[in-house]
Amino acid sequence: MEGLIQVPYDVTVRFMLTSLERNLLPDAIIRRLTRLLLASRLRSGYKPSTELQLSNLLQFAHSLKEMPIAIKTDKPKTQHYELPTSFFKLVLGKNFKYSCCYFSDESKTLEDAEEAMLELYCERSQLKDGQTVLDVGCGWGSLSLYIARKYPNCRVTGICNSTTQKAFIEEQYRDRQLQNVEIIVADISTFEMEASYDRIYSIEMFEVHCFRLFVQSVLLHSFNVGDLKSYNFCFLTAYEELSRSSQEDIKVDERG
Repeated sequence: MEGLIQVPYDVTVRFMLTSLERNLLPDAIIRRLTRLLLASRLRSGYKPSTELQLSNLLQFAHSLKEMPIAIKTDKPKTQHYELPTSFFKLVLGKNFKYSCCYFSDESKTLEDAEEAMLELYCERSQLKDGQTVLDVGCGWGSLSLYIARKYPNCRVTGICNSTTQKAFIEEQYRDRQLQNVEIIVADISTFEMEASYDRIYSIEMFEVHCFRLFVQSVLLHSFNVGDLKSYNFCFLTAYEELSRSSQEDIKVDERG
């Protein structure tokens, strides 16, 4: 019965998404469909007892250990990262920040919020001028270019999976006469690290599914592992609580 219901549901979702992409749906319908999808997602995660809820969460946490670092990397690359830069000039701020911004009391514009968030990354990671930096999933180079400009003695390496992004970043650092930036086009799920870095940033890299492998293959190559900063560390702490029996995971958390 569940399979019979799932088929028309999937067809309806595909139809609605196609209509949405073609701008055929009014806002009222979009809001209603969004609420329905959110409600469905909440129901799928709700279990009738605390024991079943915890068991389901543990099962999900352990399943992440069996997953590769990232999956289906070609699809987001086609949908997002290889789109013409002219499109993103219309929707992003002047820093081309393709992730969250920080609207503090002093932030009046999108550009202010971009700068505030970029500064917060550097502040929380205790970045110092002269250190080596790796920016994993650097996007259109907002953080890489910000660090290179503000910390002229830092050596910044950015990794992206888009030739379009690389070309844009290189144009930007040439225009700004920055000599301390290098951009590498690579698939992070297969990329083999060679150098060591004082600071490694991974800003909202939602493609990362198995964070433990990401730590082992990328982050643990840092020269000063104790100073690693990544948005995923809150997840890793929660994961440790859910898998006390795995001493290997606990050691990774302590080192990070």
